[in-house]
Amino acid sequence: MATRAALLEAARELVFEKGHDGIAVQEITKRARLATGTYYNYFDTKPDIFPAVAEDMKNQMVDELEVIRKATKDPAMLIAITLKYYFYQTIDNQDWRDFTRYAGLKNMSLQQAAEQRVEDIERGVKAGRFLVDDVHFTQILISGMVDHVNQAINSGLVGRNAIEYVIRSILQMLGLRELVSKALTQTPLPPISAPRRAKVSTETSERVTSISEYAGTRKHFD
Repeated sequence: MATRAALLEAARELVFEKGHDGIAVQEITKRARLATGTYYNYFDTKPDIFPAVAEDMKNQMVDELEVIRKATKDPAMLIAITLKYYFYQTIDNQDWRDFTRYAGLKNMSLQQAAEQRVEDIERGVKAGRFLVDDVHFTQILISGMVDHVNQAINSGLVGRNAIEYVIRSILQMLGLRELVSKALTQTPLPPISAPRRAKVSTETSERVTSISEYAGTRKHFD
């Protein structure tokens, strides 16, 4: 695993430096201080490593979020924290945004990682916290909303206030009262470690700061 991790790290660094087109396998292995043939023990072709790097970045986010989730018992808070974390990562994690762009992975998003877990909804229903008729269909609806908002974020149409509105709407769809959902949504995330190259994308955050502005620009997104 250490060898594969070294290859991923080398590829990641080189993509940030040169983009994916100008990188040779020999450069990746040289940066990782490995023999060229070692690369093919893990990947069949050069392009195979770039989605693997992105998946590794997503897995790091999942691990980071799990630390926060383990300290949270309320199912509604779990959902609010999980959605807020991934939406904010999509906006603020410049590492992720830059790598997927430089590596030619335009269609890769945090959607799969952000999809609300069925077990979170089931736990909330069992505890009497949520009121839903069909857990799996509700999860599908939430996933669709998350996907739509992620696309809007990547198109530069959605800012932080719109994200809070979306999370609040999802919590209300699960049966929470407006005041409760608003309080949960406004609860700040616990401290999280910053990505190594991360920085806030102020351009994206400032473009649209309310759901009403987003609705006004929707025609450009559709």
